[in-house]
Amino acid sequence: MFSCCDPTLALEVAQPTDEQVLDLHETAGVMTALLRLLHFPPPPPIPYPSTADQEKSSTQLRTDRYEPSSIIPLPILPLLFSLADKYALSDLISQSLRTHLLAHAPAYPLQVYGFATLHDMPIVASKASQFLLPLASYTLEDVKVIPSVEAYHKIIRLQDYRTKGLRKTLLGETLFPHGYGLCPSHHQTAELLWHGAQSKLVGRIESGK
Repeated sequence: MFSCCDPTLALEVAQPTDEQVLDLHETAGVMTALLRLLHFPPPPPIPYPSTADQEKSSTQLRTDRYEPSSIIPLPILPLLFSLADKYALSDLISQSLRTHLLAHAPAYPLQVYGFATLHDMPIVASKASQFLLPLASYTLEDVKVIPSVEAYHKIIRLQDYRTKGLRKTLLGETLFPHGYGLCPSHHQTAELLWHGAQSKLVGRIESGK
């Protein structure tokens, strides 16, 4: 929509005809947000510097991946997404907004999952679902952000799948894989202790943080 502002296309659209007027029925605040998106596209959130300990635990979900001051506040993002869609802003702006939305997933997983599902952002929704607590731990008001019964059911099934997968993996682990590290004198006692620990841990596994 705003390609006419591109200097490379200025000669193509410039016509010595009657003055054209574009009416925008937006409030001053909304127009300010729109013009900022156009003239100062939001850069991606700034990640915290990596450390050796963080690299070792790279497979774990972290809740402090970005500098908080570099993330667009969550209450503002719905408006910005609406403007990007309404005025057909560039894909780069939309992609940046999705990155900011996902940056809120560790702290607000249910809100991010609900918004991403409602607005057809399956990748964001999938990544946000990794941070969700078991749905039974949320209140009725909390889960109302999930836009449909289908989306709610998908999370229920996904959490059940993850829980069963973790339990299966734990029960499949042996204390002395392929006999490595086995102590002939004490292996039976050690294995009994390991099996007891497995049984306790299996009962405590649940989806979520």
